[in-house]
Amino acid sequence: MNFHLQEHLKRELAEQTHQFAFTARTEAEFSEWQSDFREALTDLLGLSGRLPSHVSETMILRSEDKGRYIEEKHVISLDDVSVPMYLLIPKAPPPYKAIVALHGHGMGVKQILGHYPDEAITQKMLSQDENFAQRFAKEGYLVCAIEQQGFGERVARDVSENANSCRQLAMQYMMQGKNLLGERVREAIASINYLHSRDDILADSIGCTGHSGGGATALFLSALDTRLTTTVISGYFCDYGESILGMRHCECNYVPNLLTLGNIGEIAGLIAPRALRLINGEADHIFPINGAQQVYDTVQSIYALTKAEEKLSLVTHPQGHRYDYRLALEWFEAYL
Repeated sequence: MNFHLQEHLKRELAEQTHQFAFTARTEAEFSEWQSDFREALTDLLGLSGRLPSHVSETMILRSEDKGRYIEEKHVISLDDVSVPMYLLIPKAPPPYKAIVALHGHGMGVKQILGHYPDEAITQKMLSQDENFAQRFAKEGYLVCAIEQQGFGERVARDVSENANSCRQLAMQYMMQGKNLLGERVREAIASINYLHSRDDILADSIGCTGHSGGGATALFLSALDTRLTTTVISGYFCDYGESILGMRHCECNYVPNLLTLGNIGEIAGLIAPRALRLINGEADHIFPINGAQQVYDTVQSIYALTKAEEKLSLVTHPQGHRYDYRLALEWFEAYL
């Protein structure tokens, strides 16, 4: 007799049904599926009735000349929460195309802004394209980067050995009927509201990108907020059974009841027919490429039905769990 539970979990996952498994055959059926799924996902993330619908109060804290762009640090007030928001504003004449850039686990927003404490860390970060917000600004995009809950200046009482408060935040929100990923998405939506209030932004040219945990926020944000026209997700797109449930991950990755609605392929399908590029590392062991390929067919079928196949792309690089700036820039240049 075997008391180990892994085979039980494997069977449970294999038998899991999805309420919004994609079966649409017409554009009308697709439209209904997308609307109903988006509403259900909003509710699942604890955001029903809580999506920010207006421009939150903002205040600029400082401004620094970074050579080819100006870096401004703002604060957005959302309920009783203060959200640090960095704007990297090119010195070229406006109007600007904008990119919402979302960091993953690590040093917080400083990681993508290129703020590093010493030369050794600088070289390591640059070798992995971690400073992608900084690089997009140098390319002429206005970049908006908020510090996500749990990192940097935004920790809570319990800080893990990896310098984040994801566990405490995830568990506390869960007990209150909310979700840490949902709270991160909510704050990112507030930053998009702010971008739309600026007269130097092309409102129909706002993109979004993130890596790893930032890729998670970018995926769900783009699925819910149709104002984003172009999305690049790095190091996150993968069948949940092969990635988030296939090995130990940070608590912030888990959304209660998510698989009752759909797998990641259906969630990515909520972005259709807008431009979407998925970037995976061939040697990424925590988001394996075979897991990405398993669910990519679902996204392809959705984009095919909406006659937007050319706006969907799954590309790989030969390395591990890292961002690839060249592949991301290529997509934004083509579609943003």
